Amino acid sequence: MTSNSNSSRFASLDGARAVSIGLVVLSHMQGSLLLRLDPDYGSHYGRYFDFGNLGVRVFLVISGFLITSLLLRELARTGSISLRQFYLRRFFRIVPAYWTYLAAIAILAPLGLATADWRRLTEAFFYLGDYRWLGGALGHTWSLSVEEQFYLLWAPLIVLLGTRYVRIACLALLLIGPTFRLLSDAGFWPSSSKYAFETVCDALASGCALALLRNALWAMPAYRRAVKSEMPWILAFIALGLMTQFVPYWVRDLFGIPLLNVSIAMILDRYMRSPDLRVGRLLNAPLAVWFGTLSYSIYLWQQVFVWANIRGPWKILLILACASASYYLVERPFLRLRTRFRPEAAVPGRVAAAA
Repeated sequence: MTSNSNSSRFASLDGARAVSIGLVVLSHMQGSLLLRLDPDYGSHYGRYFDFGNLGVRVFLVISGFLITSLLLRELARTGSISLRQFYLRRFFRIVPAYWTYLAAIAILAPLGLATADWRRLTEAFFYLGDYRWLGGALGHTWSLSVEEQFYLLWAPLIVLLGTRYVRIACLALLLIGPTFRLLSDAGFWPSSSKYAFETVCDALASGCALALLRNALWAMPAYRRAVKSEMPWILAFIALGLMTQFVPYWVRDLFGIPLLNVSIAMILDRYMRSPDLRVGRLLNAPLAVWFGTLSYSIYLWQQVFVWANIRGPWKILLILACASASYYLVERPFLRLRTRFRPEAAVPGRVAAAA
């Protein structure tokens, strides 16, 4: 495994997050512009495919890989997994910046400075945005809700099932996603095929599978040759072609999106293992790493400005200003607190994962 100088970080992943958030912001800015030019554009924006959703999908694959890798690393180092410490670390990483954002929206929305229904702040607070569209400055909370629900599910599964049998759970998630997407788009399931946990969980599971099987896959000559070649990029472009309006929804649900998830995981593995490649060097450039580090705060705050009726350069400046303030004044202080809950050695009270 090739990693950055900080042993807790993986090479190229910060840069991949920068690309992801860039796709989200550019997609939303494009949608905002086209919506002003064509008021009916909003009725079909992102109906079949949009690059913002691609960016979020990359985030989800990265999240599944990182969370699983860190839990496996803790198990290997200490012989057990502390669910209490895991959830405390996740709390310090995610919640303070999120609550700060929600508090800002609660102040700005009544003043007309943010488009949001303040009565839906409670649903956003409890991470229910993937099952009820909250709209406006709260619309993007669907993906954050999916992430939180994943944290609640996945760590206990690893503890209960152990590294051997949790692969079965991972396979189940890989199958659940396409199944419920198809049911939703066919009108047989009430949840959204684009936002609900059960319809997007296969993106997270693809990252989990990479973490669980990475060493075994690398031992296979065919996989090594594929990752070292341009095959992951070819698969990604084929997948994107299967996700356009020119193909039936069942092709997108059952083949296009799963293939995209696999190709994203393979691309990430390619540049984690070979950061010296041209794309790898770009992903690990200081500016890309900085944007990737700010990606969570950028994702939070972009929703306030991208749809606003202001010029594009001002949107970017305002997003970066608010995201930087969020990261340096909120995220970083709480991240320092999070280090107190890093697993260093086996201690009493830990829950040992099944063999």
